[in-house]
Amino acid sequence: MAQSIEELSYELTANALAEQERAFSGLRLCASTALGAASVAGSFLGAKAIHGSLDGWSLFALISFSLCGGSAIWVLGPHDFVFAFRGEIILAETGDEQAQDIREAYRAASVWIESCLDANSRKIDDLSVWLTLSCVSLAVEIIAWTLGIIG
Repeated sequence: MAQSIEELSYELTANALAEQERAFSGLRLCASTALGAASVAGSFLGAKAIHGSLDGWSLFALISFSLCGGSAIWVLGPHDFVFAFRGEIILAETGDEQAQDIREAYRAASVWIESCLDANSRKIDDLSVWLTLSCVSLAVEIIAWTLGIIG
């Protein structure tokens, strides 16, 4: 249980940072699943190419596969997030004259984490758009392969 308002503020912001890390991990998991599913669906291209029957639907499916794979790989690629920090930040923020006050240290840590939360939030929102593009492209790819096989 928090002993002060500053400590409570720190705990809440630290928990929000941990939640962002979980959200980012979830995005990456979904992107890897979409990439795997697109690859399985894309294996139909090899079967159609062997039989020499590439048509318009097959080309459309190939473009959708490329979009799905590219956007999923973008989500899976390295990104500049901050999910943890070291104690040096608190020491630098509080300064020598305030270093003895633990409440001020909690306050400084909370302020620093808030700035990271804002930056992370924007990046997670952007990656969510890329994941949505990947999932929509996957659906289009599967539909195109199905229509190509039926037709």
